[in-house]
Amino acid sequence: MNEVPWPSGQDGKDPGRRLAVELARAVVRAEKRLGRTLDRRELARRLNVSTSSLYAYLNGTTLPGTGVFDALLAALGVPGPEAGRLADLRDEADAARRLRPAVTRPPARQFSVALTTPRHLPLVNPVFVGRDAELARLDALQGPTGEPATGRAAVAVVEGTAGVGKTALALHWAHRTQARFPDGQLYVDLRGFGDEAVMDPGEALHGFLQALGVTAEAVPADTAVASGMLRTLLAGRRMLLVLDNARSTGQVRPLLPSDPGSVAVVTSRNRLDGLVIREGALRIALDVLPRYAARTLLERQMGAERLALEPREADELVDLCGRLPLALSVVAARTATAPAGSVGAMVRELRRARAPLDLFGLQDADVDLRTVFHGSYVLLPAPAARLFRLLGCHPGPEFDATVCAALAGTADPPTALLATLTAAHLVRQHVPGRYALHDLLRLYAAELLDGGPPQERREGTIRLLRHYLDTARLADHHLEPWRPAPGGAPRPTAAQPPIGDHAAATGWFEAELSALQAVISQAAATPGMEPYAWRLADACAVHLRRSGRRAQRAAVHALARDAADRAGDRAAHATATRRLADALSRLNRAGEALDLLYETLRTCRDLGDEEGVREVRLSLVRVYGSCGAPRRALPHARIALAMAERTGDPLALADGLTSVAQQWERLGEHAVALDHARRALDLYIRLGHLDGQAGILLGMGRAEQGLGRPAAAIGHYEVSLDLDRALGDRYREAHALEHLGDAHAALGRGEDARALWAEALALFEDLHHPDAEPVRAKLPAPAADYSPVPASRQHSP
Repeated sequence: MNEVPWPSGQDGKDPGRRLAVELARAVVRAEKRLGRTLDRRELARRLNVSTSSLYAYLNGTTLPGTGVFDALLAALGVPGPEAGRLADLRDEADAARRLRPAVTRPPARQFSVALTTPRHLPLVNPVFVGRDAELARLDALQGPTGEPATGRAAVAVVEGTAGVGKTALALHWAHRTQARFPDGQLYVDLRGFGDEAVMDPGEALHGFLQALGVTAEAVPADTAVASGMLRTLLAGRRMLLVLDNARSTGQVRPLLPSDPGSVAVVTSRNRLDGLVIREGALRIALDVLPRYAARTLLERQMGAERLALEPREADELVDLCGRLPLALSVVAARTATAPAGSVGAMVRELRRARAPLDLFGLQDADVDLRTVFHGSYVLLPAPAARLFRLLGCHPGPEFDATVCAALAGTADPPTALLATLTAAHLVRQHVPGRYALHDLLRLYAAELLDGGPPQERREGTIRLLRHYLDTARLADHHLEPWRPAPGGAPRPTAAQPPIGDHAAATGWFEAELSALQAVISQAAATPGMEPYAWRLADACAVHLRRSGRRAQRAAVHALARDAADRAGDRAAHATATRRLADALSRLNRAGEALDLLYETLRTCRDLGDEEGVREVRLSLVRVYGSCGAPRRALPHARIALAMAERTGDPLALADGLTSVAQQWERLGEHAVALDHARRALDLYIRLGHLDGQAGILLGMGRAEQGLGRPAAAIGHYEVSLDLDRALGDRYREAHALEHLGDAHAALGRGEDARALWAEALALFEDLHHPDAEPVRAKLPAPAADYSPVPASRQHSP
């Protein structure tokens, strides 16, 4: 086949060396095009050459004949013009060879090995923090005396996303435990991810066997035979093998020892399930560093004194790096020699940057964050790569499979694609059914999305917003099934979570609340998407109120109001403003709430929106009632009731009667209050309106107590309490407990009263609500010193 060895020791201008580099690049391009590792043995079979000959061609140690070379280029899919250029380079290399003296091969020898003690471990960064639990698990691979914990070689697989510190952990442990492996340590970078061609196991075996004393001529060409030789040479020896940057189980398996004296530590960005299942490997999945360890890493790389000058900025830098060790190390390197104040400057630069990943870039590709991420992304099959890009549309901290179905535009959750992404550690499933994307990976996904067709991002975002809006409306319907929905009750679809009752609806809101707020913010800031912001805010309103999330409730409705303002929708702006005022009232910001409500009242009148005017009147009642001004609240309550009476709407009537009853009770007209309250309760019962029943029963209990009938009050409070717990209204549950305690105290049941107040106090404290203080003040006092709750603090819905 006219194959000749190529003389060694030539410089970079040597055409033979240049040809080897070009062939390596052709292999990388072929693997990227195929989306998988090139099978060297299959390629050798197609070329009708041995595997060792193929390695020699690709490594530049042997020049292939013209026929084999042309077949190799064709197998690699090298296009015509490029193939012609490489053929010329091959001919140039052949001509240069002929000008040199022929290489004399040494005579064949019998197989013999002079065993050596390899020390292959590369230099490791001395700055290493955290990972105590992971190091302990690696230590447990061997017993206390250094003997293996099992009767065979031990294997550990360190897995995790790019830049999380897998190699650092493996090498730190390897250097720390060198004394346990007196017969040597072998290390190989299997090049599983990156621009270089992935290392074939045969190539790695060749290097290991030579390191152990086998001559190059004696290394078997067959991978299986070479693997057996490695195991033979390791038998009876205590050696450590670090197999770094592996892509697949098949790449690693031929390199594993079997004798109980040795340990193999494998690192990979992919989940190597095969090693865990067949070889019983110990799996160590790395996550980002804990906050304290991330801060310590910066301190050791930049100096603790320096960070002490900018403590808040240092903490924010940790957050902006997502506690990813590589990102932390890159920013530390960028700012280590900068002047004082550079930590804050870096934080500001990261906050403002249009392409933040640029700031995590360095000239060396192996520590450039974008390049490192690309090494994992480029190996994904096309459908999984598309889903990963589309996740760049999702602004929230976590998501479920139905969100992915919406992004991908599929009828069913793309579980197989999610499995591919989690196996590549590009997505993490932190609890069953819930997935998370690291902040920096989300930035990378968004960059990929922005670099593609413009419609991919817009269409993905619209599908995402529609999914959240449809699902939020479905969940909201199950929170208040008695409330009429425009167009009928929402119907679930296959791509939505299974929400069929109140508990499932509450669970969905709890799981998705952070994502919902992020999505509302995204919609509010995206031209043309603003209506999703205020519609989502409306769908979340009931859950936010009942769960007592006062600050989050105000933030969501403020976003909705801003979105409506930008879109120029006055009706939506009025509704969002009213909801914001209700939320501010719960935050004891009554002055701001009243200003907003009177502004909204004027808008609703200008628009001729009678229903909007009635709703604003009820909100004014709530705000004035919450700040202890029932005389100012009562006229608005009466107007709201009169408007409801004109329309005859039963729910509006019930709400109007409730608001009037509450103000009469606060003014001490308990009999009048009870009359209105009973009529409201009757309407709520006929409507099946549990929320209204719970609220009015609380007011009826207060009225009964005001009439000196605490026993009757207890009956109302207990029913209200049961309803509040069923509805998940924690704020009103706390008030029901407090008032129930008041009624028991009035009957001289001090022990019962204190137990109920303690329970109410715990709820208020959990909600971080200021109403906790008056309840706390009741607990030390004996029942005889009990004082009723001031009217200004009585509950308003």
